[in-house]
Amino acid sequence: MQRYAKVKGSGIYLPQKRITNAELGEQIGYDVEKYLGSKGIKVRFQAGPDESTSAMSVRAAQNALNKANMKAEDLDFIILATDTPDYITPPTSPIIQHNLGAKNCGVFDINDACADETIALALGSQFIMLDPEINNVMVIGTYGMTRWLDWGPYENSVSKVLATLFSDGSAAIILTKSDEPGYMVNKTVSEGEYWDTYGIYIGTANPPTAKALEHKKQYLGFHPNRHKVPSDYNVVRWPRMIRETCRKGSIAVQDINMVLMNQVEYDSIELTMKELGLPMSRTHWIADRLGYAGSASALMALHEVMEQNKLRKGDHLMLCTSGAGFVLATTLFRWV
Repeated sequence: MQRYAKVKGSGIYLPQKRITNAELGEQIGYDVEKYLGSKGIKVRFQAGPDESTSAMSVRAAQNALNKANMKAEDLDFIILATDTPDYITPPTSPIIQHNLGAKNCGVFDINDACADETIALALGSQFIMLDPEINNVMVIGTYGMTRWLDWGPYENSVSKVLATLFSDGSAAIILTKSDEPGYMVNKTVSEGEYWDTYGIYIGTANPPTAKALEHKKQYLGFHPNRHKVPSDYNVVRWPRMIRETCRKGSIAVQDINMVLMNQVEYDSIELTMKELGLPMSRTHWIADRLGYAGSASALMALHEVMEQNKLRKGDHLMLCTSGAGFVLATTLFRWV
């Protein structure tokens, strides 16, 4: 028999420490409120000393399991989407699996910057559809980027405006076997020529030597090449990706009932919806209240959409996210 996959449940976790634009601006000596005005980001959450990526992931996962009336033992697979892992190695997902008590499942991490949560949803759905031994997959998107932001005086910060954008937190989505089609299609593309725009450029190509740490190379920053992406990068590419995914899924753009994008630029979302001919009521914005938590952001938005019952049976849900590197991804579901 044909196997299908659908979204079953969700949960999120936010650290206790909440920092407003004004508070961060005072700390770093920069007009954060002015810079983020059109972007729509009002706050950010900062993980505490004991709130690693794995710890936040476990909290979000527990919340999702409780809401879905499931136990950790029910999970067959966990996929962690993040570019802020606990360690370079080992992967973070086994730590989550152990601390969650999900003793019956396999795991892996995926890092595609802020596009990875969307790709992870597609991969988790495809596992369920292709493997009869996998019925329940948890996709977790988690961000601990404030650990890697230089929040010192702005004039000396290596992160510069990047220091104002990001927030910490986690979101967990449970995918499960379905009797009718839920997950439909995914599309992923990359424009690797922009790899040297911004990132944390520490690794085998640039080992963490004493000199590298002295120059704050462990922080998120712009690459010395100063290779900038076009200012309209998302506005041009998001509508194109969404249209191509609709064609792949054999639906019209007007059939999309909810489209969730990176929660980093409200004005980009507005322009994308206008270009698609869709009303703003068919998208959802959270960064004014929850901040922009990178790999968790679209999943946090999905959690809130589910909590507010904005999706009905038969609706079409589209996720469209992009991340440094640059990577773009879409995933299309029929809500069942």
